[in-house]
Amino acid sequence: MTVEAKISPAFSAFLSESGPNDRRDAIVIYEAPALEDSPDPTQLWESETRQKYLKERIKVQKSVAAELFETYKTAGAERLPDHQPPAVSKIGSGALPIATVEVTRRTLPALAKHPSVVAILPNQKIQLIRPSAIAYDDLNRQEAKQGITWGLQQLGIPDLWAYSKGANINVAVLDTGVFSEHPALQDRVKDFVVIDPMGRRITADPPFDSGQHGTHVCGIIAGGKTPEGVAIGIAPEANLLAANVMIGEATLQTLMEGISWAVEKGAHVLNLSLGFMYYEPKFARVFELLQNQFNILPVVAIGNEAHGNSRSPGNAYSAFSVGAVERMSHNRLDVASFSSGASLVFPGQTAYALVTKPDVVAPGTQVYSCIPPQDQPDGSYYYTYMDGTSMAAPHVAGVVALLMAIFPKMPVTKILQVLKDTAKHPDGERRRPDNRWGYGLIQPLEALQALKHEATPQAERDKSI
Repeated sequence: MTVEAKISPAFSAFLSESGPNDRRDAIVIYEAPALEDSPDPTQLWESETRQKYLKERIKVQKSVAAELFETYKTAGAERLPDHQPPAVSKIGSGALPIATVEVTRRTLPALAKHPSVVAILPNQKIQLIRPSAIAYDDLNRQEAKQGITWGLQQLGIPDLWAYSKGANINVAVLDTGVFSEHPALQDRVKDFVVIDPMGRRITADPPFDSGQHGTHVCGIIAGGKTPEGVAIGIAPEANLLAANVMIGEATLQTLMEGISWAVEKGAHVLNLSLGFMYYEPKFARVFELLQNQFNILPVVAIGNEAHGNSRSPGNAYSAFSVGAVERMSHNRLDVASFSSGASLVFPGQTAYALVTKPDVVAPGTQVYSCIPPQDQPDGSYYYTYMDGTSMAAPHVAGVVALLMAIFPKMPVTKILQVLKDTAKHPDGERRRPDNRWGYGLIQPLEALQALKHEATPQAERDKSI
């Protein structure tokens, strides 16, 4: 890989107003040799195997990082007039081969030149993908009658509960935190951390939500029932690992620290309803690491900026990104007007020159879920309706948790592919994927049947023919 190919194109704008020696923070992703006795990714399901694997990976990556950054500090000091080496700080425990480094226009090529470096990204600001609407309306009469939200009903979730409700699956929600004392989330939040703008981990008890968003997302994934007996959560027995990564001016460093924390805590699924407004192709490396080395599936909201737009990291080629559908008249579904989607073309590139997002869609309007108590003129509210791809993504993350619980030995890459293959596009196979529906609306029951087929030994399949 050439030096230029390792450097994010976003650096052109990121460093445009900087002098040649002005230091800016960047995120570097490096690679380390594979372990001699690397377990199959599906074996990482077991906690002891996962922790042993993490320790071995940290050990190997630590030696690679030490040589890489010592070389960079020496080369950087030679290129800077004050001869002070650029600062380097690791992300988390070192479980992920990612670090924060200082770069300048002069030192950036020197960093990219090192053979262990695979990608360098500017430490840009990230924002929450905020709901397009919040409504403190009374519970919908039909949902109250059916005892389930329309999104869960649409996806046929009660039929999956006959197999599992997500027990033993850890879903990490990187968001505004969570109000863990909410009755609908009783005993669901297993761990919590705050990541401050400097990337420092801060413990807090009880877990809190600096807004409403994180609690609403957590409720969609693993919430129980409302006082009226309405089920709001896809995987009500899944464990929640909540990280508040949106305190103050959050950046990629904050997000990377949250991802590293989730890996260390044993996450199986990540839910990311956040991003930034440009295409960052290098973020794809992070998703590949999570899927291929740790058997973790990240689910990402694509954004609420309407058709023709998309957010990173949801528009990275390896992202599993989600758009939102809404209910129309006569029980018809359509992609919500706010739901982002785009086809990104990059002339002159041969690899991943065309990226079409989102990958799938899920219910994302009039989604009823829990929130921290909010005082309104007519009383206090513990539940509300929200619209947004931020509400669609946790529907998919919850479905992934159910499927993982049912098929614990299935690679996450297979679960991802099956969800895309079985998704339903209103215009049929010929339109899949497009930049509104992606591959289509997820079909959890069809995905379940497809994974059953995958899990059945070939000899048994032959007998049934």
